[in-house]
Amino acid sequence: MRPYLLLLLLVLAACAPRRAEPPQEAPSPPALAAQVRVVEARPGLLEREARASATLRPERESLVAAGASGRVVRALPAGTRVGAGEGVVFLDPAPFREALEGARLALRQAEANLERTRNQLLGSRAALLAQLRAAEVQLEAARRRYVEGQALLQAGALAPLDLQGLEAQLRQAEGAYENAKEALERLERAEDLRLLELQVEAARLQVAQAERALRESVVRAPFAGEVVEVLVREGEFLGTGSPAFRLATPQSLLAKALLPPEEAARLGPGTPFRLVQGGVEAEARLLRRTDLPGQAQLVEVVLQPAEGSGLLPGAAEVRFPLPLAEGVLVPAGALVVRGGEAQVFRVVEGEARSTPVRLLAQEGELAAVAGLPPGSLLVFPVPEGLRDGDRVEVVR
Repeated sequence: MRPYLLLLLLVLAACAPRRAEPPQEAPSPPALAAQVRVVEARPGLLEREARASATLRPERESLVAAGASGRVVRALPAGTRVGAGEGVVFLDPAPFREALEGARLALRQAEANLERTRNQLLGSRAALLAQLRAAEVQLEAARRRYVEGQALLQAGALAPLDLQGLEAQLRQAEGAYENAKEALERLERAEDLRLLELQVEAARLQVAQAERALRESVVRAPFAGEVVEVLVREGEFLGTGSPAFRLATPQSLLAKALLPPEEAARLGPGTPFRLVQGGVEAEARLLRRTDLPGQAQLVEVVLQPAEGSGLLPGAAEVRFPLPLAEGVLVPAGALVVRGGEAQVFRVVEGEARSTPVRLLAQEGELAAVAGLPPGSLLVFPVPEGLRDGDRVEVVR
């Protein structure tokens, strides 16, 4: 029976349930790379377009006044273009010509009086000179006789009374000589002649003034331009110093704008300006900037529009790029702020690498940063949930 027992045991063992083995875990599939787009970070200057109100005025403008008084007989109409020195307002020249003729006549009379007096003085000078020479001869003779009388008095050959007579003659000769000398010197000073010479000079001055008044009877343009406004009419009286017309150069305009000092300080000769007036837009260049006295918060900026700009005098708008910061330029949307720190995601060897940067300035959709190598490929736009080290795939 033992063989049967052994066989039964084998059958029971084969029919007994097997113990379940623990299941083996399946290997996890590799992580998928996030598809991203990239932009290249480039170095550059971040600018913003600044705008300000401007006023366009002629480069040269003058309110021309009359230099003489008179009645207006003719005036050019407003809008007339004139050259420098060309007449615009004309006064009646007759009174000025009459005044000039009178001044010239007075000058001729003064010159004739001077010439006549000079001739008279020449004759008087000859006579006075002869008198002086005669008085000098008489003085020398009287002086010689007096010296000889002194010698004779010492020798006892002349009485003292006779010597006194010789001395009196000497004193008389000295007086005559001094009188003749003074008369000649008075003639040489020619006080009367000098007075006549002054009269001639005054007459010449009157002639010059009359000639100038005649020239001023035509009110002329001080520079080439356009007569913008005529302030007098024919038949009216125009006084000296009264405004006669307004002259301007409407084809040559200047634009003036007031800017804050911090903006004006960033402008230079190479700054490109644009002037906008209605539907007209023209380029302009910086001429100068001036601090306004008494207004420390404003700087006057003067611009010159390009030739043939088509702009007109009046209000306009000036536009210009204002430098903000120089650094590496990136899209503002590429910046991610985490933990109070700005950062960007660079694509390096198929991975997103978080790189902290320092924001220098931002204008619209562009920002300037520091701490980022130029030429870096940045993830933009940044997918939500992107983390440092994530696998990425650049798509175009």
